Amino acid sequence: MKHFSILLTFFAFCILSSCGPRQIQTRLMCYNVHNCVGLDGELSVERIAGVINNAEVEAVALQELDSMTTRYPGHDMLSEVAALTGMYPTYAPTIDYRGGKYGIGMLTREKPLSYRQVPLPCRSEPRALLIVELEDYYYCCTHLSLHEEDRISSVAIIIEELSKLDKPAIIAGDFNALPNSFPMMALGRKFHVFEKSGTPYTFPANEPKREIDYVALYTGGGATAEVVEHRVLSAPVESDHAPMVAEVVITPAK
Repeated sequence: MKHFSILLTFFAFCILSSCGPRQIQTRLMCYNVHNCVGLDGELSVERIAGVINNAEVEAVALQELDSMTTRYPGHDMLSEVAALTGMYPTYAPTIDYRGGKYGIGMLTREKPLSYRQVPLPCRSEPRALLIVELEDYYYCCTHLSLHEEDRISSVAIIIEELSKLDKPAIIAGDFNALPNSFPMMALGRKFHVFEKSGTPYTFPANEPKREIDYVALYTGGGATAEVVEHRVLSAPVESDHAPMVAEVVITPAK
């Protein structure tokens, strides 16, 4: 009888444990790569790929990517970095530029299940939100306008779009906004904006003085995140922005 009670307790524990949300651990990067052109003026896809490989991440949100333009003839920046890192590329071109395309993109170790591009307002050039679906979560990339009014409108669109998703969603990108700005405060009402350890500054890469690049979890649906690590990496010449790495444990909504 005693053994039977122990078995019942064990099975009850297993059932209750399986009912709880499964935690998701992932390691992510955000990097404005400036078309793989460093502060020394050298175009080097290999240097950018080296930064990504050394960070050992699952996914990378990338900004400022040319594809087959006359500015950099013969170069498809995202595809070239993907080939050197062994990751799957997802490109979101936002403008036709000099015979090719220019935009943002994503690299993932896991083959995406789907992706979607949402236009965002910008009075100087079109911008976008890239939503990439992975098995356990969505990783999203953006590069917001230089104009404050556009960034405010963009944040509202981002919140609306991510509220429709059926899995936890993380967004990363160059927001062109300081932490105490209105767009970031508006984002903070529905997102957990990950706090960086050490210096939070990401721009310019050689002497960072401004925090304008962020990683954040959408919490409007009830998901939460424990930030295991979030820091700015030292990459003083590879691009004009420094890359960031965030390792997080996500608990989906119940």
